[in-house]
Amino acid sequence: MTIFFPLIYLFSGWLLGKTAWDCKTAASCILTRIAIPIVIIFNISTRFHSMSTIIVATAICMMVLLLAGRYVFADPIKNLCFSYLNIGWLGLPVASVLFGNDAATIIIAAYVGSSIVGNSLGAGMLSGQKFNPITLMRTPPVIALMIGAALIPLSDLVALHFDSLYQIAKFMMSFLGMAVLGIWLSKTTISMRDFRLELRPFLTRSIVFAVLISLLLLIANQFNAPLITQNPATLYLFCLLPPAANIIVLETHYLGTGISARAISCGTCISIVAIALYSGAVLGGRALGIWG
Repeated sequence: MTIFFPLIYLFSGWLLGKTAWDCKTAASCILTRIAIPIVIIFNISTRFHSMSTIIVATAICMMVLLLAGRYVFADPIKNLCFSYLNIGWLGLPVASVLFGNDAATIIIAAYVGSSIVGNSLGAGMLSGQKFNPITLMRTPPVIALMIGAALIPLSDLVALHFDSLYQIAKFMMSFLGMAVLGIWLSKTTISMRDFRLELRPFLTRSIVFAVLISLLLLIANQFNAPLITQNPATLYLFCLLPPAANIIVLETHYLGTGISARAISCGTCISIVAIALYSGAVLGGRALGIWG
């Protein structure tokens, strides 16, 4: 059932968008400045030792893609749509259902790494600022990273006393993020031409991430990182994920526009079909004893 939650949240936002109540700016602010930082702080402070390799690898890969993308995409929104994946809000429920607890750990770690880079560099790109380490240090995700790192010695206390707050923030992150996308989607006209235009970026992105993940698996095998080497099926799921719904949150917060809604929505629909086929292959492989 959890695999359908992102679609339920998206549809809820779409219905809300048909009303006169415009809450997308407030929801974006709550996500950017409260919910996402809380998720980052909790995970860094309580799970950094088991997640550190994946957090760092994801952050580095995404930073390279975003910085390289500035020479390929003149539009920062297109750059974000290519490099910033919907790992937490769509990837997490799918991976949890298909692959279990280890998959959830990988996805959450990758989400933390991508969220830190996507929210910090993405904020700078959309606000028109040049890359500035000082400005980067002042963004909510990086501040959250530093707070989380400072709380690592108190990890047991954080887990004991703030787990309920974390669960609320995680739900807000998923619900409000997909709802904001749904609100913009309700105001956006999408045609078959839009789907055809988004199919090529989806295929290109899939190939690029497949290469990166293959390299990561080779490196992890050399350095004995079992969480990575024992879960290739979870890692290759990243190749099929669409642009992050959080892009529309950043765009709404910093620009007040919703241009990315069309690309995210079409990419999500294409991704759902691809993930359904992938899930069928995984389940079929298990039935045949090919896949553990």
